[in-house]
Amino acid sequence: MDRPTHLDSQGHAHVVDVREKAETHRIAVARARVRTRPEVARAILDGQTPKGDVAAVVRVAAIAGAKRTSDLVPLCHPLPLTHLAAEFAVDPRGVLTIVVRAECVGRTGVEMEAMAGASIGALTAYDMIKGLDREARIEAVELLEKDGGRSGHYLRGAGERIALVDRPIVVDDVLAAVAHPSAGGQVLFLGTVRDHADGQPVTLLEYEAYATMAVAEMGRCVAEVEAQFPGVRLAVTHRVGALQIGDLAVVCAASAPHRGEAFGAARALIDAIKHRVPIWKREHGPDGPYWVDFVDARCTGEEHLHRADRHHFPVGHGHEHHEAKP
Repeated sequence: MDRPTHLDSQGHAHVVDVREKAETHRIAVARARVRTRPEVARAILDGQTPKGDVAAVVRVAAIAGAKRTSDLVPLCHPLPLTHLAAEFAVDPRGVLTIVVRAECVGRTGVEMEAMAGASIGALTAYDMIKGLDREARIEAVELLEKDGGRSGHYLRGAGERIALVDRPIVVDDVLAAVAHPSAGGQVLFLGTVRDHADGQPVTLLEYEAYATMAVAEMGRCVAEVEAQFPGVRLAVTHRVGALQIGDLAVVCAASAPHRGEAFGAARALIDAIKHRVPIWKREHGPDGPYWVDFVDARCTGEEHLHRADRHHFPVGHGHEHHEAKP
């Protein structure tokens, strides 16, 4: 077994020498949650808490905490952070969510900065509401995403809940990825290949993607929507390659304690995927194949303008299928 990196030859703790590591753009996103009573959450939303604007104070505290990480965690390097952002969301049922994004250009990662910021934000949220609820508790401090450095990209749950495949999508697998005992509502969106677009016949569809980029961006969409809808769990599988009429192109699943959040999160996720994920579509019809939203050398300028108006992503070729539990 290799010697631990944070111990010297005599077994003493030290800060790792990173001089030989490459400087890269590094990103980390972390989340913390505070659980309180619904009436406290409503007081925060209504601006009726004793200590004032909870959201503003928590965001500033999270940023300040991230900047002091090397003072708080002994073996962390002081880092020249290039960007810090903190978000604070309130679920009226009593869940407060803090999400911190940290970035730098350096030789070591910023995961601990994001985690420290989320943790300090959660502690501050508790401090702001303890006069109303001393039984509030901090839970689920976790890394959502990191990128940069030798270990590459990491996204929490990506292996189970986010997939790009070149085979038929199994809907039950996507739905199973969001199932859990607290899910009172489950929603599916099924994007299906249809036989026409803008009044023109379509006989076949092809999707191509930069796999790593597409999976990473789908993961970011999932993380952002889950932060927007606390308590929601999401999954998405997108298919690439040649698809026949009626084939599933994309399946999104959402689960939540109540169906309203599941519906809202599923819609937000498919809208984000439509606008942001680098997946390209080529339609086949009577005039041959052509890339949608790209200049086709066979087209005149007027023809291209017509074709460029078509949807870039499969949502335009889908229908919504909802399954919800009351």
